[in-house]
Amino acid sequence: MKIKRIFLFALPTVFALNSCVDLEYNEVSLRDEEWTYEFFNDGVKNMIWDVYAQMYSDELSNNSTSFLAGATDEAQYALEIGAVNNYFNGGWSTANPMASTWNKSYTALAEIHTILEKIDKIDLTEWRYDDNYEIWQQQLDNFPYELRFLRAYFYFELFKTYGDVPLVTTTLTNGQANNVERTPADKVVKFIVDELDEIATYLPVSYADEPYAEIGRATRGAAYALKARTLLYAASPLHNPTNDKAKWAAAAEASKYVIDHAKAWGLKLSRYADLWGNDAFFNKELIFGLGRPSSNDFEMANYPVGVENGSSGNCPTQSLVDQYEFQDNGQTFGERYPGATIDLTADPYEGLDPRFALTVVKNGDEWPTNGTQKKVIETFAGGFNAAPKYGATPTGYYLRKLVDGSCVTTTDNQVTKQHTWIVMRLAEFYLDFAEAAFHANGDKANEKFYSKDDVNKENGMSANEAINVLRTRADINMPKFTEDGEAWVERYERERLVELAFENHRFWDVRRWMKGDKYFKNIAVATLSDGGNTLVRTIKARNWNEKYNLFPIPQSERLINGKLTQNSGWEINNE
Repeated sequence: MKIKRIFLFALPTVFALNSCVDLEYNEVSLRDEEWTYEFFNDGVKNMIWDVYAQMYSDELSNNSTSFLAGATDEAQYALEIGAVNNYFNGGWSTANPMASTWNKSYTALAEIHTILEKIDKIDLTEWRYDDNYEIWQQQLDNFPYELRFLRAYFYFELFKTYGDVPLVTTTLTNGQANNVERTPADKVVKFIVDELDEIATYLPVSYADEPYAEIGRATRGAAYALKARTLLYAASPLHNPTNDKAKWAAAAEASKYVIDHAKAWGLKLSRYADLWGNDAFFNKELIFGLGRPSSNDFEMANYPVGVENGSSGNCPTQSLVDQYEFQDNGQTFGERYPGATIDLTADPYEGLDPRFALTVVKNGDEWPTNGTQKKVIETFAGGFNAAPKYGATPTGYYLRKLVDGSCVTTTDNQVTKQHTWIVMRLAEFYLDFAEAAFHANGDKANEKFYSKDDVNKENGMSANEAINVLRTRADINMPKFTEDGEAWVERYERERLVELAFENHRFWDVRRWMKGDKYFKNIAVATLSDGGNTLVRTIKARNWNEKYNLFPIPQSERLINGKLTQNSGWEINNE
């Protein structure tokens, strides 16, 4: 069976919470509402795809300036004018709230509720003699469960970003929408979890054997994974100030369920290098991903200056490099080379965690990999890919992970490839389980956590056992975790950074841990001199404020709806 990838394109819809919730059929399709609900592929199904398309948030776009890594200790965006720099230079406010999460999510929710309230009335019987009738009916029967998964997804995005948000489950008039109040985060979380529990078993395990084989749609595994991620966030210090261990236990239970059922869902851990590239959409580790058609936009944004049409983009920091461990004893780069000046003649990078070379391009590497543009990268002062060239890396490094080095960005004879943005993959849930189980077990990393399904106490797993599954993969093979207590927390946070680097977790992880002062206030960058033989580690100060843990409610929304309270610290007189 030929498998069809679902590549999504976001349409320029503009519904907000305060908007009139009425799909503008004529504007999009030049057809009226009656036609839209009578025709399957060009009508009903297109509306479903439009909801999926809203999943492309700012950080999951080809616009490298919105890639959130540049607002963390992972990266520095090459140009000071990059919008992502507003997160730490004081350039965001209630008037410039940065994320489009509010508008995109409530746009999607408005569409979901409109479709859900009408979908039961759709009658395809006049098409019963069409060869596709039974397939259309089967997909139509599945759409409500897909829409409810998407509703849970968008409420998670809102909860993650703003905390308390209005919980709306029906279409609203303008008057109703302009008077809604924020719902406590715990109730939003309960809604998400209950919704996913209700619909998960109705979703296919895979679409590969479904009619049309349209992979990329909501699956059973995606529903349970979203539930697990939601519960982890809810258990974290930002949303769990009393450290309620029951919340950690619920999160551990949910992640353990994903791990235990992964094989039955056709999931398995993959080689790290296979997580991105032209065929990543079919990677068995991918639980949910967003596919993009062939392009080299991301490569143009992130190839080094000096590579034709390269713009440097998101440059990994020395802070990130310092966290990679050596394979011999687990000592980090920063621990082995702690001084301000590092001699590079003896190659201090030798023996680092293999994930380093798969994530970071350093001085002397050959990059990109395509035969047309491959060259030895020079990031030392005066080098071919370094200052004083405009837009050269400000950190001493360039990005490799997620960048497809086989793409050619020359003005002529360009080569483009398909891209997949990872939304959820299996490795995350080993890490999620480890974090939750550690806290649920009273900060003990070697004590097994037993879920309700481990009735014979045979399938329990400790936090360290979960992490070591990732670290002992054949292409990683790093020393095992044995730590406990605070030492474990520090190493776990490092491992999570390394494993999930540039997958847009770090921005949110540090916020839910409430550790912005520790990780985001100062970042280390590298300056290379002496033809690349000397590295000088320098510290750049960044602005951090505890109010940044949650985003501001857009002031434009509060001007329309006076019942929307503002997040702490973002009140107008505190901006």
